[in-house]
Amino acid sequence: MIDLHMHSKASDGTDDIDELLEKVRSAGIDIFAVTDHDTIEGAMEMEYIVPADMTFIRGIEFSCISEAGKCHILGYGFDWNKRSFRNALEEGNRRRRNKLERRLSFLKDEFDIDFSEEELAHLRIKNSVGKPHLGNMLVQKGYATDKNEAIEKFIEPCKTESDRLDAVVVIKAIIEADGIPVWAHPLGGTREKEVSETAFWKQLEILADAGLGGLECYYSKYSRKQVEFLLDAAKKNNLYVSGGSDYHGINKPIRLGELNAYGDTIDNRQLTVVDAIREKERLRKDHLLEIVEGHDPGAYFWIMPVRVIDITSRTDVMDNQEVMRDQQISIEEDIVRDFLYPIFKRHFDNDLPENAGRDDEYLPEHYKSGIAFEWNLTDNFYTLDSIKKMLADICDIARLLREKPEDEALNVIRDGLNELGHYIPHRGGFRVTEDDSDIEIRCRDNMPELIDFYGRFCNHMETMLKAAEDNGYRLISICGP
Repeated sequence: MIDLHMHSKASDGTDDIDELLEKVRSAGIDIFAVTDHDTIEGAMEMEYIVPADMTFIRGIEFSCISEAGKCHILGYGFDWNKRSFRNALEEGNRRRRNKLERRLSFLKDEFDIDFSEEELAHLRIKNSVGKPHLGNMLVQKGYATDKNEAIEKFIEPCKTESDRLDAVVVIKAIIEADGIPVWAHPLGGTREKEVSETAFWKQLEILADAGLGGLECYYSKYSRKQVEFLLDAAKKNNLYVSGGSDYHGINKPIRLGELNAYGDTIDNRQLTVVDAIREKERLRKDHLLEIVEGHDPGAYFWIMPVRVIDITSRTDVMDNQEVMRDQQISIEEDIVRDFLYPIFKRHFDNDLPENAGRDDEYLPEHYKSGIAFEWNLTDNFYTLDSIKKMLADICDIARLLREKPEDEALNVIRDGLNELGHYIPHRGGFRVTEDDSDIEIRCRDNMPELIDFYGRFCNHMETMLKAAEDNGYRLISICGP
């Protein structure tokens, strides 16, 4: 069985990732995608734990609008490190948070409903906060008997539906990330009014012109007649066929694997989008050591040019120009610790005014071990000249890794090199083992990945340095997770 449309707690579903995976397996589904609203958090977590006998496809569902009205665009098989895709994620997250604040103000002004600081924090900390989260909280406070009543009575009157991402921009971002954009439930989703044929064709023309790749023809609420209509539309417009249940746990009365309203079982051969996704993934190079273009707020360090206005303020909220924000890159904490931090530390300037108080002597005793290296690195500043020297250092290290891997000059990163065998690709690849000989082999085999990482890192940093110099910036900041 197959299901390419489901939601987890990362957005408005009720299952965490472990629960969702168990339910997917129990339902007999072996090909699936997690498509949370405007966030990849759930998909990223699932990708690391899905077993080898199941096929997982990266997914997301963007809340969009076009000249023809609102719509939802699913993205499949994308490379989430592409800057345009990251920008769409950040913008979607920003709009969701804006809508939350507008709804909170509306509830206060129209119904005199207040929330405690604890309740507000619970809402604001979510990556993809939406109407169900606020509706459930209104139920808990006794304002409604169930979530649907709360949404209809208190939330829907606050008109925020126009505050959505531009569908054309989203489609192009998914394409630029080597993914396939699909129009979700094009005849209307669960609890939505059916879309007329006139409205459907008007929307399809706009989305197809933008590069739409497929239609979600099979959907939990669709009748045989609706499915046949969509299959015909997909064929006429040379679009891939997709399908999904739109499962949300207990938030919606939909079963996993329920891809129509008439009880037929749909398999992957009927969903032509699957082979297209597989082909794109086959052709795409997934780096063992990733560099994310943009700001990843998870367990990542992000590096960016800054114009320091007030050295007492946090670096990540400095008043940077937009062009500088676009130059940010993020790197996973383990990668920074193993392969960059020892080199960064060589070039740290404790006499730089912005770095006042960052020397080890100012740290609590228990921070002096390498365990809390992130404390030492977070919110440190480097001049552009010191970054240039650092990059020259990294180039020398990369050369030695290629030519003389046993050279003593590499001892600065030797501990990290010994960890290379524990790095595994994000999909498939090496089995995890405690066998020392196997780890030693993988350390050796992964050496080209590290050399490639250093090359990509230097290229990103050189681009960042040029942008900083062109815009009158003099500092690069390292911000921790």
